[in-house]
Amino acid sequence: MTDPPTQPPQDRAATPASSAPVAARMSGEPATPVVPGPEDIGQSTDESPVTTLPLPDLRRYVAYRLVSSFGFTGGIWIIFLRDRGLSLAEIGVAEAAFHLAAVLLELPSGSLADTFGRKWSLAASSLVGTIALLLTLAVHDLWLAIPALFLSGASMCFASGASDAFLYDAMAAGGTTDRFTAVFGRLLSVSFLVIGLSTWAGAAMAEIDFAVPYLLGAGFGLLGTLLALTLREPDRAPPAHRNVRRTIVDAVAIARGHPATGRLILFGAAFWTTVTLIELYAQAVLADLGLATWVIGLVIGGSFVLVAAGSWLAARLVRRGSFRAWLIGLTTLTALAALALGSEVLALALVTFAAFEFGTGIMEPMLRNQVNQTIPSAQRATILSIEGFLFSPTMVWAFPLAGYLAERGGWLVAFGVISAALTLALAWWFVTDRRAPAPAPA
Repeated sequence: MTDPPTQPPQDRAATPASSAPVAARMSGEPATPVVPGPEDIGQSTDESPVTTLPLPDLRRYVAYRLVSSFGFTGGIWIIFLRDRGLSLAEIGVAEAAFHLAAVLLELPSGSLADTFGRKWSLAASSLVGTIALLLTLAVHDLWLAIPALFLSGASMCFASGASDAFLYDAMAAGGTTDRFTAVFGRLLSVSFLVIGLSTWAGAAMAEIDFAVPYLLGAGFGLLGTLLALTLREPDRAPPAHRNVRRTIVDAVAIARGHPATGRLILFGAAFWTTVTLIELYAQAVLADLGLATWVIGLVIGGSFVLVAAGSWLAARLVRRGSFRAWLIGLTTLTALAALALGSEVLALALVTFAAFEFGTGIMEPMLRNQVNQTIPSAQRATILSIEGFLFSPTMVWAFPLAGYLAERGGWLVAFGVISAALTLALAWWFVTDRRAPAPAPA
């Protein structure tokens, strides 16, 4: 239930498997390069001395991100809960508990990361996610599903702002934030390849026994916890105080003082809510169309390969048009994908779903870079958590409502409402942003 996005989003914003949105989600060997050369990560390519994050520490961060993105249950968790006897409406209630955790913990967790260090927040994310997976495996009714998904939501909160803030500040230490879109996009690209392969593998293993992907995911969660504890924090401006409540107040004040950034955060919450609903309910739509579990896993897993391609190409593509044009085009594609999935015409749904996932891969690094440019380091994790905080109250009611509409009126009604809501959000952003000057860099 992933990684918004971020993770969002596992969908990028909210999968029980881990996520965050867009959450941060990745794995691999510590020495595996995610970007092609040292110049892409802030390492000097000549002999002149520069202030940079040592490469071994960045490699450990990359290893943590990759390990965290092994999402063996991301393509099957709704199918699993239905197999355990829960209805779509009950699954929606349990999913609401996931987002209730974000309502309660998103801003405090970001503030804790800013105040005491991002590595501790990342370690907590992996550990709590491991507990959530094991508890989900024991679910046989709604009352155990609720705490399991609540813990999964807590896991997302601890990573959602801290992970991206760690990377941006590491690049700031090396003076390479101008390459953030490219580096973040490539990191997302590799992570989504891992998510896609592990999603398909988890679905294939679930054909034998649902317990296997959940236990394997728990093992990777423990490994992620250990990797997070080895990280060294990049140099950044020290917090003015160690009061969590004051850090939250400061972050909200900064966001309100940058209206264009605040509007973009609000729109991002609406956009990633739509992405989450499409990605999660795609499992149920494809199951209703008669696809086998392993085929659904292949479709969902393959979609992450397309997200990876979009993320990898994001920096190159967005240079060929304005930010506003790309945001409007990618949002329109998302609204159309919702309608296509609701049509229950398999070929149309699959083709449009593929294009939609490629587009979300472009959108995530583009949006993240736009926001990061205008916020200070001392409150970065907290401000980045605001989007997740706003996203989650919406999901608390939107996910069960979509399930209810699907059961009562069919998938076209449910996805039609989702598409219309996103279109209204886009219209609001477009009208209000046209009159606003561009935000100044922090």
